[in-house]
Amino acid sequence: QPVDGPLSVPRITHQLYGEGIRRIAVVADEPGKYPLGDGFAAGVTVHHRDELDRVQRELRQYPGVTALIYDQVCATERRRRRKRGTMADPAQRVVINQAVCEGCGDCGIQSNCLSVIPLETEFGRKRAIDQSSCNKDFTCIKGFCPSFVTVHDAELRRPQGVAGEAEVPALPEPERPGLDYPYGVLVTGVGGTGVVTIGTLLGMAGHIDGFGVTVLDMTGLAQKYGAVISHVRFATSPEDIHAVRVAAGGARLLLGCDMVVAASFDALAKVTRGVTHAVVNTHESPTGNFARDADLTFPGQDLRDAVSGATGPDHADFLDATGLATALFGDSIASNMFMVGYAYQKGLPPLSGAAIERAIELNGVAVAMNQRAFRWGRHAAHDRAAVESAAAGAAPQAAGESFTAGLDELITHRTGSLTAYQNAAYAARYNALVERVRATEAAQAKGLTGLTEAVARYYYKLLAYKDEFEIARQLTEPAFEDRIGAKFEDGYKIRYHLGPPLLAATDPETGRPIKAPYGAWMGHVMRLVAAFKWLRPLPFNPFGFSHERRTERRLIKEYEKTIGELIDRLDHDNHGLAVKIASVPEHIRGFGFVKQRHMINAKHDEAELLKSFHNPGDAASAAE
Repeated sequence: QPVDGPLSVPRITHQLYGEGIRRIAVVADEPGKYPLGDGFAAGVTVHHRDELDRVQRELRQYPGVTALIYDQVCATERRRRRKRGTMADPAQRVVINQAVCEGCGDCGIQSNCLSVIPLETEFGRKRAIDQSSCNKDFTCIKGFCPSFVTVHDAELRRPQGVAGEAEVPALPEPERPGLDYPYGVLVTGVGGTGVVTIGTLLGMAGHIDGFGVTVLDMTGLAQKYGAVISHVRFATSPEDIHAVRVAAGGARLLLGCDMVVAASFDALAKVTRGVTHAVVNTHESPTGNFARDADLTFPGQDLRDAVSGATGPDHADFLDATGLATALFGDSIASNMFMVGYAYQKGLPPLSGAAIERAIELNGVAVAMNQRAFRWGRHAAHDRAAVESAAAGAAPQAAGESFTAGLDELITHRTGSLTAYQNAAYAARYNALVERVRATEAAQAKGLTGLTEAVARYYYKLLAYKDEFEIARQLTEPAFEDRIGAKFEDGYKIRYHLGPPLLAATDPETGRPIKAPYGAWMGHVMRLVAAFKWLRPLPFNPFGFSHERRTERRLIKEYEKTIGELIDRLDHDNHGLAVKIASVPEHIRGFGFVKQRHMINAKHDEAELLKSFHNPGDAASAAE
């Protein structure tokens, strides 16, 4: 973001040099924008951000004070500039093939980006790219995973919401609160989603209604997905407002565009029980911790309890505004204005509907959509069932969102998948163990099915390990290509990002294999490779001799042996522990060295669980 005054990176280096620092390094996402000798102080070196770790290691060996300048445009500012046409917008998008993705989270670790979102699927939690918030940083591609595909020279298809141009029915005007004393509104959300714009629109609507208004935006570091809180205050005249910030307990309306920020200490400190009314979007947006913890569970109910506990249960409204707005208008960005409409119809802000719609018009951005989002939000407050019914007619479920119902359907589904993976004989091997466990569980732990379900899921996972044949098959599946075609306009080109064991270079600093982009021609090669999947169990499988493939085959045999031990001693008392042991493969994820790391941790956990299973007396004594 712009810095006040003529301060630039070269000038910063001169200032630091003038203060006596002789070792200065600049790290940038686009080092090419600094030509050789571009006004830097003596001895300054310029590096790509990929070299950050190496540069830091080098600087720590230098005697005396060193300086490292990291130069990169803020993610939110980058989006702004692209929208305004002042920064180039790469004609490139990232897509993840969920069938290949293992849910290991390495892409999140490499990018630390919250546009890499969790996707719950029939085969467990995977990853997807939120195209509406993606800043095209592309560091997620560095995750050691072959599921990433980039789509070039194409535009996203404009989604069509089910609302279309339909108008909502005429609604009664709500009774607005009076302004006997200043009215405080707290708008909470995350950076880059239009929260500041909502505060500005509410402030403008107040001016149109003739009120005294103040707006204060608390944007913190202004980073993408950083917490943003807007303080908006209304009074009959400006003289009645003595502070622009909503004081502790001074909010009459908490408009929670993001549930995590709405339930934060800073937000709830402005709430008074029985006075403040909260309207909160329940959409589960991942937090920064998700990038580092692939298994992080969103504490949705805890957050709801925190808000309703602070306001009082009868003063809190929760709705999935993001889901409703996306279904109705085809764009999640409409969710904030949908929230405003909902709060308005509830009679919460002291503003007129005409003033809010006029403020939207004056803002001049997506006027028609925002006005309709406001009206549909009003409709949701008046008749939520009708709006939810309309939203239910949205596009079919996205890939990966269909789930099996019941144990029989689960087993049938996995059997069919293994037949496609290899052949019917391979699927029969799976069925034999699952049915053996099912029969034993029915006899020795009557009424329970958890162990059979665990084996049905995780024995399948081990059997369907993703070798070169399977990756090639999944990346060239017509269904995956159809999903890409449904998202992008015609004329796009595909590139695969792969790190083949025999071809991938190695990063000399980290030792990680380096993935490389391959053009559409690689699709033809992979179709050929996939056709030779019959080589998988044979001694002359060209990919079968690697350490990773040998380990995967060993894991299958070890799992079969372990399950045999479990069912030999299964009873009601140790059933829960048996299920945990059978579910250990859930945590063996990823490819190459990533999978190896996960496997070591999982096998350690398995050993501890097996020890408790075989020595229940020792576990009971330890618990005491």
